[in-house]
Amino acid sequence: MASDDIQYTPGFGYKDLVACGSTGLVVLDSATQTVIKTPVGPENSAHIQRERQIYERLTERGQHQGVLSYHGEVEGGGIRFEFAPKFDLQSFIRREHVDTSLHLRCMVQLANALAFIHRAGIIYGDFTTANVFLDDKLNAKLADFAGSSIDSSPLLVAVTTSHEFPGNLLPEQGDIFAYGSAMYEVVTGQRPYATLSEADIPPLFQNGEFPDVTSLGSLGYIIRNCWDGGYKDSQALVKDLEGLTA
Repeated sequence: MASDDIQYTPGFGYKDLVACGSTGLVVLDSATQTVIKTPVGPENSAHIQRERQIYERLTERGQHQGVLSYHGEVEGGGIRFEFAPKFDLQSFIRREHVDTSLHLRCMVQLANALAFIHRAGIIYGDFTTANVFLDDKLNAKLADFAGSSIDSSPLLVAVTTSHEFPGNLLPEQGDIFAYGSAMYEVVTGQRPYATLSEADIPPLFQNGEFPDVTSLGSLGYIIRNCWDGGYKDSQALVKDLEGLTA
């Protein structure tokens, strides 16, 4: 999309642009250190409304430190969130050396966030490191619920192939499987089967064939358990992860 075609929130412009994805446009309100997300186009209004609905549900449940905090609606169909100044986890791990302690801390925070949203009737859907953001203290925050499911509604997003559960995506198992792939990327620096084409990956997953994680020790065990369906719910995943920090 050309910059001239972008419809910014009134009072904001290109200088404030933080991100422009397939469904949403995000600008920084520097005065409040929050961001405002609006639809890229009218056809994306449903995605932003889905995200608003989910954030309102999560706010009713008390919010969670592992989810970007929600600051309400903005005139014109937008929604406002906290600003994560270290941006997304995927970019961060690709440009910075990340030690094992930070790996584990981020993954524990995200597993707790998943457990929280699952208890609220939310299935995230496309759980990847690109949808996780870092605050100034490098705490991991789950964000971008525009394609997520609430109360078993259909997902509004396609799941990244290297993270896609080979089965029904709406139970928690779909998110747990994707979490395993995200954790694999955090620990190894690359997505599962990064050298393969997208067409080659689903048959492997369907046959229960996954990258070798034996060299990753306890973290590898947890990753493989996510892929194998070894966790009945996300709280069981949290328990295993927190056992590593005890």
